[in-house]
Amino acid sequence: MQKRPLAATLDQSIPPFPKTLIVDLSKGYGGSTSRVLSLMLNSPRDRIAVAGLASGPVVRRAQELGLCTYPLGNHKMDLRILPRLIRLIRDRGFEVLDTQNIQAKFWTSLASLWQRFAFISTLHSWYAASEQDKTSLRGKFYTGLELLTNHGLDLYISVSKKDFQELCNAGFSEDRVQLIYNAVSINPDEITGDRRWLQEKFDLAPDSVVCTAVGRLVPVKGYDVLIDAMKRTAADVPKLVVLIVGEGEQKAELQRQIEQSGLQNRVRLVGYFDRDAVLSIVKSSDIFAMPSRYEGTPIALLEAAALGRPILSTLAGGIPELVTHGEHALLVPPGDPQALGDGLRKLAADRKYAQLLGAGAQDRTQKYFNLNQQVEDTWNAYRKAWARHHTSV
Repeated sequence: MQKRPLAATLDQSIPPFPKTLIVDLSKGYGGSTSRVLSLMLNSPRDRIAVAGLASGPVVRRAQELGLCTYPLGNHKMDLRILPRLIRLIRDRGFEVLDTQNIQAKFWTSLASLWQRFAFISTLHSWYAASEQDKTSLRGKFYTGLELLTNHGLDLYISVSKKDFQELCNAGFSEDRVQLIYNAVSINPDEITGDRRWLQEKFDLAPDSVVCTAVGRLVPVKGYDVLIDAMKRTAADVPKLVVLIVGEGEQKAELQRQIEQSGLQNRVRLVGYFDRDAVLSIVKSSDIFAMPSRYEGTPIALLEAAALGRPILSTLAGGIPELVTHGEHALLVPPGDPQALGDGLRKLAADRKYAQLLGAGAQDRTQKYFNLNQQVEDTWNAYRKAWARHHTSV
């Protein structure tokens, strides 16, 4: 699909930076958080703000960075969110609202009944595209809620071509969906950490081959598959160690799996680290693994690519749009521990090949997933939504 040059199609009377409020009610730090903060840091400070949970990661980190924030409530279903959001839109004159998750979209869709604004939903993952979410009650509920909260919606932003097509299949016309990939801006030389630092931090043997995975401990991330793959691989690659960085609802279950597999010394759930520490861990590792059952365009993978790490991932969601098998990464079918284990063996044994993959991924990320372009495209999408809204009311 060819990207349309939005700026060329928009009337010059449309404000270049309509006053925008990003609504993000996530409880954990993830790819959407990084995307929001990067956009805000590279935009006029007086034209953009973020609203979220008082203790949520996006509000806390934005405050640390000196960005404009508005706490809305203490949890996702806090009944104070709606009146606070309506008052905020009215008093601060926000013209565009961009929601980052389904709970934020739910409250914003209700606010649209009282206040006029251009309404955008940035879709980081289309629930119905994941086989797991197709069959789970939670996935069915979120898919239904996604469709029910589209009254007044002016534009979807999709972060992957896969989800773009899923939205079109669900009945949305192409002119109501804008594809804007995730992007990163990382200078590897500015990231601290090296092999000795990693060994000391996690008490690793000097000759360890370290595979790192980063993300929430939830089923869709496929860490149970990674542990199973490691069980099949451990004897063949005795120096291989897996570090899984993150927290989540599946932690106890994954820890039991590790213990039942006898992998306590080979697979470690190391918990949550802030973004700077995560980048240092990834930079200092030998392999980056993403065994996900589904993804949009994961920022963690782009960050690993920008750091030149050899990547082992799955052919899930938008991942094949970011890296090509055999050129920039090893890609295997999702949910296949044997194929994942074979990939671990290959990258651990053939370090020259692994380094070539890492260099290829780094070059591709620098060329095609440019943060400046992402920011420009996002503001053009906001202008497009603003124009659509003002021609429809």
